[in-house]
Amino acid sequence: MSTLETGKRGERAAGRYLKRHGCRILARNYRAGRHEIDLIAEEKATGTILFVEVKTRAEGGMGRPMEAVNASKQRFLRLAAEQWLSEHGAFGRSARFDVIEVLLPSMTVNRVENAF
Repeated sequence: MSTLETGKRGERAAGRYLKRHGCRILARNYRAGRHEIDLIAEEKATGTILFVEVKTRAEGGMGRPMEAVNASKQRFLRLAAEQWLSEHGAFGRSARFDVIEVLLPSMTVNRVENAF
């Protein structure tokens, strides 16, 4: 399986997980220039906008998948999130950045809320 296929598989699993946990998916693979946010969702109960980075890795690898969301990646995610908020007139709404880790082959999902 290619890294692109692995990533798409993880993003689908993350989307299903969010829906099961009371979220509505607003966008997938949102692009702001060369920056991308994997999933943008809204918590139905609170109205909070979630900007979600999905990291998919093989089980037993070194370190946690979320460790790949370094300061540089966080900066790019913030820039893309600001553009999305601006485009949708959503500045002032409650928002946060989550990371969802998906481990293969078990498809174990771990959500890190307010990751940064």
